[in-house]
Amino acid sequence: MPWQRLQSDFRFALITLFGALATVCLLPIAGYRFATGDVAAGVIDLVVVAVIAGSVVYMWRGGSVEWAGRAAAGIGAIGVIVVASLVGLSGLLWTYPAVVAGFLLIERRHAIAYGAVTVLIVAATGQGFDSGFMRVAFAVTGLVVGLFAYIFAHRTEHQRMQLERLVTRDTLTSAANRRAMEQELPIAVETSRRGNVPVSLAVLDIDHFKRINDGHGHETGDRVLVDFARVIGAATRRGDRLFRYGGEEFVLLLPGIDTTALASLCDTLRARVADMVEVDGRPITVSIGAAELGARESVSEWLARADSAMYRAKRDGRNRVVVAPSQVEATVVDLLQRQAALRD
Repeated sequence: MPWQRLQSDFRFALITLFGALATVCLLPIAGYRFATGDVAAGVIDLVVVAVIAGSVVYMWRGGSVEWAGRAAAGIGAIGVIVVASLVGLSGLLWTYPAVVAGFLLIERRHAIAYGAVTVLIVAATGQGFDSGFMRVAFAVTGLVVGLFAYIFAHRTEHQRMQLERLVTRDTLTSAANRRAMEQELPIAVETSRRGNVPVSLAVLDIDHFKRINDGHGHETGDRVLVDFARVIGAATRRGDRLFRYGGEEFVLLLPGIDTTALASLCDTLRARVADMVEVDGRPITVSIGAAELGARESVSEWLARADSAMYRAKRDGRNRVVVAPSQVEATVVDLLQRQAALRD
């Protein structure tokens, strides 16, 4: 699953790349310092590599990307300050890449603080400066590098978010699209299993949508889709994710929701749609099938169970909720049915 995050999570990929580069660059330097008798600086380099590598491993094992980035940027800044006070010019030069890296690893407002503090402390305590003027010049150039890094990071993040929105959002409803769903469901499964917390999903299909298009036109049908997505978005939590699966069918990802709470939550959504979405004064209804993730269930099996429950809701008369039984319950029912068949 982490390999998929390298493609879908920009910050995750950047921290991983930074960890690899830091390890490749600093280990030979640490070896050189030990070989030339500079043991203290060599130990500092090894500690920096160990903490950065450890933060990457922590992140790959399901830990917080934000905390991993802060750990990597923080130890990089501390390492630069200490080494600059020990070895002089060869340590001072690492200040510039450390400042730039901060804007790639953590939020910009934190990176500004990390960078400014690092530059000012190195300028005040670092060895290798010939005069006070050189210290001031170093501080100014370091802060200017940080300013340009901030501008670059700001523009890059803005453009990345625009591109991501174009690629992962449905242009009509502003819900996430199927591509985003295929990226996020495996991450949700991994997070659920690592944290041992439940996660559920619901498949929502607007009833008689073809009749709406045929009888009132596609413009009205588009308005219904927009209103539907707006109502569901307003009725769900910040951490829930609504995807447009195709046509009039949507998928709702519900972290932290188990089977016990699923039926009530979905029925609330069903009632909210019937109350707030209409065409010519007639309510628009939705059929919902839902399922909690099973212990050893794949994403496709999980989605198929919820989809099957949605079709059952359609067959049972529409405008209703069907929650798929858990895998254990389904197995028990299947065994009972087989036993009954054998007795017959």
